[in-house]
Amino acid sequence: MLRAHSLSFSFGLLASAALLAPGCSKSSGGGAGGAGTTAAGTTAAPGVPAAPASQGSAVDRFNADFQAAWDRMLPDIKNLIQGQAQGLAQTLWSAGPVSVEIANVRTLQSQMRVAPGATTFTPDRIVLRVPRQGTWELVLEADIRVRLRLSSSIAPAVNLPVTVRVLDLWAEFEAEFDQTDPERPLLRRAGQPQIHFRVQIDSSSSLLQRITPALTPVADFLARTALNQALRGVLPSLQNLSGLPGPVPGLPSPAWADSGTPVPFEEIMNNIERKIRRDHMPHGTLLNAIMDTPAHDSWKDAYVNGGPGNVGSVVRWGSGGDSAIFTGQYLATEAFRYAATGDPDALGNLNHTLRGVARLLDVNGNGLLARCVAPVGSPVANSFSHTYKTTNLGGVDWVSEQGGNGISRDQYSGVFYGLSIAWELVPDPLVRAECERLLELMLDYLIANQWVVDEDRGPLAFGAGGSRGPTFWAGVATQRVAFLLMGYRFNQAKYGAELAAAGPLSETAWLGAWTSTFGFDHYYKYNLGHLAYYNYFRLDTDPQRWQDFGRAFRIMRRYVGHHKNAHFDLIATTFDPSTEAVYFPQTREVLRRFLERNHRELAPPVVDLSNVTFVPYTSAGYQNGQGSSFTLSRTTQQIPSEPLDIPLRKITGHFLWQRDPFSPATPGRGNDKYEKHGLDAVGPYWMGRYLGAF
Repeated sequence: MLRAHSLSFSFGLLASAALLAPGCSKSSGGGAGGAGTTAAGTTAAPGVPAAPASQGSAVDRFNADFQAAWDRMLPDIKNLIQGQAQGLAQTLWSAGPVSVEIANVRTLQSQMRVAPGATTFTPDRIVLRVPRQGTWELVLEADIRVRLRLSSSIAPAVNLPVTVRVLDLWAEFEAEFDQTDPERPLLRRAGQPQIHFRVQIDSSSSLLQRITPALTPVADFLARTALNQALRGVLPSLQNLSGLPGPVPGLPSPAWADSGTPVPFEEIMNNIERKIRRDHMPHGTLLNAIMDTPAHDSWKDAYVNGGPGNVGSVVRWGSGGDSAIFTGQYLATEAFRYAATGDPDALGNLNHTLRGVARLLDVNGNGLLARCVAPVGSPVANSFSHTYKTTNLGGVDWVSEQGGNGISRDQYSGVFYGLSIAWELVPDPLVRAECERLLELMLDYLIANQWVVDEDRGPLAFGAGGSRGPTFWAGVATQRVAFLLMGYRFNQAKYGAELAAAGPLSETAWLGAWTSTFGFDHYYKYNLGHLAYYNYFRLDTDPQRWQDFGRAFRIMRRYVGHHKNAHFDLIATTFDPSTEAVYFPQTREVLRRFLERNHRELAPPVVDLSNVTFVPYTSAGYQNGQGSSFTLSRTTQQIPSEPLDIPLRKITGHFLWQRDPFSPATPGRGNDKYEKHGLDAVGPYWMGRYLGAF
């Protein structure tokens, strides 16, 4: 018999790039503001080669990428379904003294080889099917227990073997979009997923053949479990979320003018730089430091000439979980600094950082990036919660930290970003050769593994003790194309075909940018987007991809362009130089106010919000769950009517510019011994110096 079932479940393909905020602009050509000859008088990198045109269709590339990720996840998904099926024990049917129960689930076989995928992927309409083509099949072998209750103490039972087959299982989901405003698409309709399957019961028992309808809940359970477990890890249901993403929060918010208040920016930044090298890079990667002496002064007061600086001695270092991304960003910072000033200290710091980046890769040896690395037995290594591999480098044993869920896309993003910029701005042949080696090591690893990384984590598990599944770039167009362009710049023969094959994904880039504007939760997604797009627009020459990624960038910038974010806004000026007139003076004022914040992870004792107006804001945010699952739902909260002044924003131990501008600080909260490294100070300043903002 054929049954059509409606089931609300976690449908997992739509906007798979939701965790990445992509970006692009109105500019018609790539290139950072300092191309040609650097401020230090050194010759910049060779010109950008013409990139190959995209080959193939977007939907085919999208589906092929998800199939590759699916192939890696499928064994774990089958085990999860098997585990849940074996825990199935329930009364299926009862009438008077007779009851029917499922018991002793022995085996579950499944045919789920073909991944979910898209059958239609256009700007106006997306249709997703599970599986992409054909059907799935599930076969459960178990015992059915028939019990006859004669009295409260007498209930004889008999177990009868049965095979329950769920055949021709497939589901389809459709979403429609209103693209009237191409920079602010709306979800017009998210259809109810429809699940279809056929149930077949095999048993030699004539009794079971007569009570076959009682076994229908078993088939329902198998279908529901298979689809939920298979899809919950990618994206939740978008039902009841029509009309997304809604109004942009924080508007209107006029740009800030440069107040002109005297601040010795370069003096302060140079002193912070000396502190970073001394206290925050014990093994070449960037870490926060825990000091033995408290401090309560601002960046400006502490690091102006004659200021106390970072008082005390380092007791230990902070978590290395995000060391790779920030080390990569610091490598880029020192490249900007060297290009702008020619300062030998900048080159020294860059080489020290480059050695740290090399260890993040050489410790694992195959292109798998470590989150952090340190010598075995060192205080940093002893703080690692999830060590992975030990390797002798230069006569010293080093150990890698991968984190509980393995390496992530954001860590790769920072390292690719830093290596590409260092290669371009530092003409030293040894620096360029090392940047090329490390870029190729990562690219070759990702390509060989079909852009899926899972070797550094446990099996996928939607519960305690398991990982959140593999790290994959399926549907994440911006990073993937940008990474390939970095390699293509110096090795066209090696990476040209892969770049052309990935190129059609540009047509899907708007979707990731759009989902990133559902709400400002997980604000670091915009940092990842800006890092990727800074390199993409400098390096691609294909006009169609430029148009596609350009729209994606404008979608993202429509949401964050007024956030008074020094890091994001400087990157935006490299895409559209016409914005320099607004963003350059604003960035000077933003950084001036940033220097009023405490250099320790400590909020001021008084946070005056008396001039801040709070308004209701409804967003669709997501919360991470166990495994790779997360939930998406509408929430309404009170937020400032425009981005907060910099000193009023919530404290963060790492990088202020990847934290939202609407969360106020809590008076006195934090740790007056936790010294922040200061990347959020020196990063925008040296990029701004290179671009001409300072």
